[in-house]
Amino acid sequence: LDEEKTGAVTRETFVALLRSMMKVVKDVALTGTLSLQDSKALRRMEAGEALEVLEGPVKEGELTRVRGRAVQDGQEGWVTVAGNQGSIFLKEGGSTFKIVKETILTECFEIDAPPSEVRKIKESTRKLKLGEMVEVREWGKKQEGTGLTRMKCKVRSDGLVGWITTVGNTGIKFVEMV
Repeated sequence: LDEEKTGAVTRETFVALLRSMMKVVKDVALTGTLSLQDSKALRRMEAGEALEVLEGPVKEGELTRVRGRAVQDGQEGWVTVAGNQGSIFLKEGGSTFKIVKETILTECFEIDAPPSEVRKIKESTRKLKLGEMVEVREWGKKQEGTGLTRMKCKVRSDGLVGWITTVGNTGIKFVEMV
């Protein structure tokens, strides 16, 4: 459990291990209440988004619904997992990503460094190759100054934990949810 070899389990690691995630596989509404009749759509979740499950699953008539938080914007509400016609909107998962463009794993969030620190950074990084799998520890956030979106993760193949660029400053994606 002590992924970072600090002698303790960080809060982020502990929460990541307990977190239940689902992946949106078909566009679905995020609503304000459990009952679809009494509720209005807060927004539409699109295929490929991740949802952190906060409550449920709960049966609402013939529907199966969960209360969750959209990772993309933090919006909370109720989402249908499976519809009454057999449609599946959410599936287990959402916290595992595949590298789709080579990127580097670094020890710290900040990727820009003064020239005196560059050698140290090169020694503490590892290039992640196409197809490698990583598990989220902290969701992506934008680094001021560079415009990069960076995420803390654990590499499945060797257990290393660090920060990777998920979206470049021109919009290029380095990872894809599986």
